Amino acid sequence: MSKSIQKSILLIESDESVLSSLQEKLKIAGYLVISAKDGFEGYERVKSENPSIIISELALPVMSGAKVARLLKYDERYKEIPFILLGSDNALSKINKEEYNIEKVLPKPFRLGDLKDAIETLLG
Repeated sequence: MSKSIQKSILLIESDESVLSSLQEKLKIAGYLVISAKDGFEGYERVKSENPSIIISELALPVMSGAKVARLLKYDERYKEIPFILLGSDNALSKINKEEYNIEKVLPKPFRLGDLKDAIETLLG
């Protein structure tokens, strides 16, 4: 496997403006960005696309970002995919990241540099 293979990010975000902004910025940073607008669609996209990393909003229609993480992290096929959960400080404070096996939680609003640092750290 060549090291030049582009890393893919699954971005699960229901807010269209946040989704398009992050997609654009992550593409500029050199990532292949796959998107989903709700938790169920995100879960299905993981199964079909097998991304390098997943970034998900906590508050999503259909299925929360935490539920997506739990389903994936307890599935042998996907448990090694790093997961970053985004949300308000208040909502994230109610999430036990160890219980969900989430590698990183990032409160909104966040700096793009902080998100990129977290991605680079988790992808090695």
